[in-house]
Amino acid sequence: MRKIIYLLLFSIIVLQLGCATSRFATKKGDPILQLEQNYSVSLDSTWTTKHAQTLLKILKSIAPTLNIPVSIWHISDELPKEINIDFQTGQTSVTVGRDVFTRDGTQNPSLIDKRLFYIVVHLITEDGTNREALKLIMKERYGIIVDIPSYALLTQYTTNETAQHYSEFENKDLMLMISIFEEFPEALHKIPQLRYVVRRIDRNIRPLAFSWTHNGYIEFAEYLFGLSNIDDVRRLIAHEKTHFLWSYLFSEQLQQEWILLGGWYEDPNDPFGWSTTKDRSEFVSDYAYQGNPDEDMAESIAYYLVYPDKLRSSSRAKYKFIHEKIMLTFGSRYISADALLGR
Repeated sequence: MRKIIYLLLFSIIVLQLGCATSRFATKKGDPILQLEQNYSVSLDSTWTTKHAQTLLKILKSIAPTLNIPVSIWHISDELPKEINIDFQTGQTSVTVGRDVFTRDGTQNPSLIDKRLFYIVVHLITEDGTNREALKLIMKERYGIIVDIPSYALLTQYTTNETAQHYSEFENKDLMLMISIFEEFPEALHKIPQLRYVVRRIDRNIRPLAFSWTHNGYIEFAEYLFGLSNIDDVRRLIAHEKTHFLWSYLFSEQLQQEWILLGGWYEDPNDPFGWSTTKDRSEFVSDYAYQGNPDEDMAESIAYYLVYPDKLRSSSRAKYKFIHEKIMLTFGSRYISADALLGR
């Protein structure tokens, strides 16, 4: 009898230990708990585990080493815009509109990721005022450094200029760049050959934006960031990044298909070395028409991201090509960055 009692007690202890282990494993893998422990993010009962997992994934990808503000998160059915962040001493309140998760009747995971990304950027950069956080996002998410160790070394094979010809990007400039870099598919976020961006003081000596693809950087004129039309600035930034995609990531087959679509052929008598058999109406801009396949692609992708209707109206074939062979091939994307730009 005593032996049976011992066996029963032993079984109970083993069962309790198993339950405790199971509860511990569940808690350890619980995204809501991880958000609270690792990022001081507290989610109220309006959040689901699935949405918490998405938020955790984004924080891990862009803020692995940042101390972000202590925050409480709520999902609202009545918020007229996507986010409202109330920065307070000691605790920040983040309200997320329900539309972030369901817009136009869809629950596309890639769209939810993108919307939550913009919210997280606002939080960890303290509404675009935390410069160190902005620089970290530029480096970790897009592989781009904004603090140049030596302008003389960087430009020694291009313009041979020193620091006196350049200025630091303002925080709003970095927020603007992040807003358009994020519009590219995730697989195109980082281009190993694109290492730096610089802000040139003199706007008259070269175009407002220029890609030095063989030297690893893009230069933007200081004047560019003072333009009143923010979307035109975003379009130019997207244009310059696309040159690096054309030079280093797009396959020869993809390039050849684009050349054929644009009716391009090599022409030694043309300043750009190329001409086209197509009409001007099939190009999204004069610059695309007068340039070469690389410029045509850069203009077309920039318009696809910022002014998609203009690209569709000029060439449905090019819009479809970019959508299917670039955007869908390299991953989904979400056009609007209004949440990040505060519009």
